[in-house]
Amino acid sequence: MGNQIRSGRHALLVIDVQNYFFDKTSPAYLPGSAQILPKINQLVSHAIGLLRPVIATAHRAPSDAENLMPDQWRHLPQGRECSLYPGLIVDQRIRRIPKEYYSAFFKTDLEQILRQEGIGTIVICGVMTHLCVDTTARHGFMLGFKPIVVSDACCSKTISHHTAALSALGHGFADVAPTDQLRNAGQ
Repeated sequence: MGNQIRSGRHALLVIDVQNYFFDKTSPAYLPGSAQILPKINQLVSHAIGLLRPVIATAHRAPSDAENLMPDQWRHLPQGRECSLYPGLIVDQRIRRIPKEYYSAFFKTDLEQILRQEGIGTIVICGVMTHLCVDTTARHGFMLGFKPIVVSDACCSKTISHHTAALSALGHGFADVAPTDQLRNAGQ
């Protein structure tokens, strides 16, 4: 089954492009979000134009006591903070998945959706590179999906977190490439 999955189609995963990280008034605002948003929108437009699935996640505060995220973070997104950022290209064909863990696969229907669509490769952009992007890429890899992380369409709290995550992902879990390289290759 693994070879069949890897030979499948591509899907774009847009990780947590939501008010919590992109709105300047948010306590979790990421300064790098303004630089990556145009690249993310290019990827979304390109994927929609190629009729490739686009799935956008939005992180939210946990609903179960098993989730350890509150132990790590003083504030987790709620209400308006969970909404997709208004600057993101939104199209009725974009699927939206709420998530409560770093991995977009954990306790969501993402894997089922990708398998039903015959997806073999997941192109990943969004935030944060060293947390949700990283964990989603690794989890996808372990499930048999080929991750491609778009280096200039992701960001973290610091550039060192971002570059360290890209380096580790590129070493053992994912292809890492800039937006232009993906668009030119027809991804």
